[in-house]
Amino acid sequence: MRLRSLALCLALCVGAADAATPSPASPDAAASAQPGTASLPPALADTLFSAGLIGRGEPVAAFDWTLETKRPTRPARRFRERFEGGGPGLAPGLSPVVHETLAPKPRGPRRGISVRGLTVVHPGDTVLDVQVQGLQLPLSPGARFRLDYDEDGASLTQHCVVGATLAASTVHPEMPGSARTIECDGRGRYHGIPVRAGATVLYFERLGVFLEVEQHIDTPVGRLRGSTRVIDFEMARR
Repeated sequence: MRLRSLALCLALCVGAADAATPSPASPDAAASAQPGTASLPPALADTLFSAGLIGRGEPVAAFDWTLETKRPTRPARRFRERFEGGGPGLAPGLSPVVHETLAPKPRGPRRGISVRGLTVVHPGDTVLDVQVQGLQLPLSPGARFRLDYDEDGASLTQHCVVGATLAASTVHPEMPGSARTIECDGRGRYHGIPVRAGATVLYFERLGVFLEVEQHIDTPVGRLRGSTRVIDFEMARR
């Protein structure tokens, strides 16, 4: 399990497999992630609570969106996510989610528990490979937090600063409410190769989720850029 923003940055740098794709789930994953029955291991729930990602701030809304991610030298990737929203037995910040890859290689729907859109927890996950420090929800201008990533020969530390508010409709006309802009910058190494990674992240206050919309990697061979845009959006009908 990995936070989408940091993993995608490293994937842009080294040409790794799609980092935003959830890890393969067992046949029992769908049953264990049904609304109202999903649960997290206590230790993982405690970690997420201590990080400020769950248990406080806005609940995750019920909505569908389709995203397109562009990456250098690789075809654009499209995927659809259906967030079922918070419910009984779920801490604020968690939502059952169905993820389906549409292109370039379609993959069928898979279920999990989304942590504010940043990562998906599947059965068997017990630890985080990214540590979050200093995050306080609701977000306020000038607030700062830190992300530390360390796994499989890759390490990255990013410092993030919360900025201005913009209308969510500027991202997609159907998106409600406001979005907070967050700028992140940091340094790391991939198997001894020094890198610098920056990202622009949005936090949608009405939806209760984060989305990284731009990222860049400075490497010894130059700067690589990527981006994600919302190409379709719909609030769930109740």
